Amino acid sequence: MSDSLRRRLERHLEGGTSGLTALVVQGGGMRGVYSMGALSHLEKTGLRCAFDLVVGSSAGAINGAYLLAGQAIDAVRVYVDNLSTRNFVNLLRLNRIVDIDYMVDVALKKKCPLDLDTLHGSPCLLQAILTDAETGEATVFTNRDNMDIYEVIRATAALPALYNRKVKVGDRAYIDGGLSETVPVQRALAFGAEFSLVVLTRQAGFRRKPSSAVWRFLSRLAARGQSTAVRSMIGSEDVVFSDAMNMLENQSEEFNLFGVWPSDMVKMVGRTTNDRSELEACAAMGERDMQYALDAPIQSSR
Repeated sequence: MSDSLRRRLERHLEGGTSGLTALVVQGGGMRGVYSMGALSHLEKTGLRCAFDLVVGSSAGAINGAYLLAGQAIDAVRVYVDNLSTRNFVNLLRLNRIVDIDYMVDVALKKKCPLDLDTLHGSPCLLQAILTDAETGEATVFTNRDNMDIYEVIRATAALPALYNRKVKVGDRAYIDGGLSETVPVQRALAFGAEFSLVVLTRQAGFRRKPSSAVWRFLSRLAARGQSTAVRSMIGSEDVVFSDAMNMLENQSEEFNLFGVWPSDMVKMVGRTTNDRSELEACAAMGERDMQYALDAPIQSSR
């Protein structure tokens, strides 16, 4: 017996399903505009609160925070209007190609500040993944923690070669959460998720294989000042990511996963894209893909 994703989420929102339902959001720099567009459609259709857990790293964590704050639609405009500028991405600014401080202090805090009361009061748990700057291990902060959420955002987005700064949260320093967990499907499963909607910014079949020796050398050189553990991760094969993609591409009742993928990679932007029209088109694709996915049949589940 089949059901639609929309009806499954509506039933959970109404209390008609048991078990924990999770939303996993992939980031990837400016590729996050796609997942933000997809989440904006969940907000428009009244499904913002249809999840018990939202988990993501880098732009995925940021997008999840804006969804739980009820501001996903507004946050699409942050990408399109406020981050499509050389103040944020400037390939000629070698010491800070991607200025995370501009993103946090101007584009987010001033242009589209989070509704912190709604975020912290959400019945849904947000798990934002950061990478420990010394050990390279994943660390989780949530909307229940007594931490400055903007500093958590600054840390999870701190790309080691393009921003190359460590961010202090509590008593430790952190960097880009996507370095340790790009698509944290396994984390949602370990937390007890019995159904997971996964929004991806990469196409089916994509794997993060080892970069060439030359590229690894240059990338790690650009990440000077980072720990040995972190630099060794840059350009290496991402086995955790590959395992997550394998589970998504070979969906089974054991994992109960449902993936939303970019439908047209020609329209998919890159990590540092700052062309406004391209960002707008990519966000619109994310919204359309989520709209289509909501009406797609899935196996009836708990």
